[in-house]
Amino acid sequence: ATRMRTEDIVNAAPATTAALGDRVFSLEMWGGATFDVSMRFLKECPWDRLEALRAAVPDVPFQMLLRGANAVGYTSYPDNVVYAFCEQAVKSGIDIFRVFDSLNYIENMELGIKAANAAGGFVESAICYTGDVTDTSSDNKYNLDYYVDYARQLVELGTHGLAVKDMA
Repeated sequence: ATRMRTEDIVNAAPATTAALGDRVFSLEMWGGATFDVSMRFLKECPWDRLEALRAAVPDVPFQMLLRGANAVGYTSYPDNVVYAFCEQAVKSGIDIFRVFDSLNYIENMELGIKAANAAGGFVESAICYTGDVTDTSSDNKYNLDYYVDYARQLVELGTHGLAVKDMA
């Protein structure tokens, strides 16, 4: 739905809600591309889009992908920008923030987790996984202990739930 117009998505919302109803955990609303394409390609306001969908689908949680310190952009943003973005996202209808950093860089994750929490969102942190956790050779940095330790750090930062994002 990246390049679908808001009008078309809103028109499909009743059928989507009827088909999925309470059988889904959430509906994905945004990642970096959907926010960007809404503005640059469709010439629509992504906030208006989200609010129109929230009005059309009031009873299903909305989820978005937050690239840690990059929010939905392509560069790192100052802390106050990420906090303000998350606050507005919740006001406009986002319930769940799936926070990730493609390199599992905990410092980038920390900002996203804390900003989403401060805004009142449910934080699902994604652990980006690739490789073989059963490889016990001494030169394998990305073994099971690495991922378990990373998960513990995410929980300590305030994560409510964990997801595994297969980078393959």
